[in-house]
Amino acid sequence: MAPTLSSNCDQKTTCSTTKNVKVMALKYKTVLRKNMHKDAPADSKLVYGATKSAGKYSLDQLSADISEVSTASEGDIRLVICGMVQMVKKALLRGETVTIDGFGNFQLKAGSTGVATEEEFKVHLMKRPNLVFRPSQSMQVVRDQAKFELIETVAKSAECDKPHSLD
Repeated sequence: MAPTLSSNCDQKTTCSTTKNVKVMALKYKTVLRKNMHKDAPADSKLVYGATKSAGKYSLDQLSADISEVSTASEGDIRLVICGMVQMVKKALLRGETVTIDGFGNFQLKAGSTGVATEEEFKVHLMKRPNLVFRPSQSMQVVRDQAKFELIETVAKSAECDKPHSLD
């Protein structure tokens, strides 16, 4: 019997299981940075918000979580994901755009240094490609569901009142 996934995901549709998902807030802190407005004085600064990662979601955890909602084992899931990564790399190096329905597209894009004529153009003028990811419409819904929560910061005092050992 083939492994199955108990969600809204099948071979003909995209995965859409964002309903009934507990949404946690993205943590952010405020930082004082240079004012980047075009008419701003050189030394002016503004307060900006900057999100901070809540942690890393590893392949091990992803495999374990998928195995809980499917009949596939963690090992099978790891094998498929690792195989997918290898196939995506090969397709990108062939110049193909890789489309994963319900997730998004991966593509290598590159430009070059310009020259006056086509005869002057040589391959060494090509710049290093960038790996571009464009999320699918169903993945972009995640942005609309995002909530934000300020990280409480503690002001540092000039001197530490705790004893330290140099041992």
